[in-house]
Amino acid sequence: MENKDKITKAINDWFLKFDKIKEFAEIHTEELPEEVETLSLQRSGVENLPTRYIGEKCCYKQYQYILLLKNMSEDDSQRLKSLDWLDDLSDWIHQQNLKRDYPILENKQVKKVSCANGITYETDEEENVTIYYIQLYFDIKGGNLNG
Repeated sequence: MENKDKITKAINDWFLKFDKIKEFAEIHTEELPEEVETLSLQRSGVENLPTRYIGEKCCYKQYQYILLLKNMSEDDSQRLKSLDWLDDLSDWIHQQNLKRDYPILENKQVKKVSCANGITYETDEEENVTIYYIQLYFDIKGGNLNG
């Protein structure tokens, strides 16, 4: 298994600490299933971040993900409930930063987690099911600048 797969799994496992995740059976990786009331964690990019100190031999990278929430949206109350869920997730991530409670990685360390844009992403033609989207950023220290 490659490091990036280990990172995604560690992030997925970390999200299971969020109590409201239990409203869903599991977090799927990379693919959003056909079922409703489901989540999918998908990697959307990796960027190198500048090192913090001269002569530092490790590197900083920002691993970027999107978390998709697929839920019923037949009326305003269902849509608002899903957006509230994303707001609660954002608040939980902020609390984890304050506590420095991050995903546990092998040979690397998460230094910061942030999120943005908890939005309505896509609605089906009948407007019964909506996919919601939140961007996630994991700043991770570790590895070697030469490799």
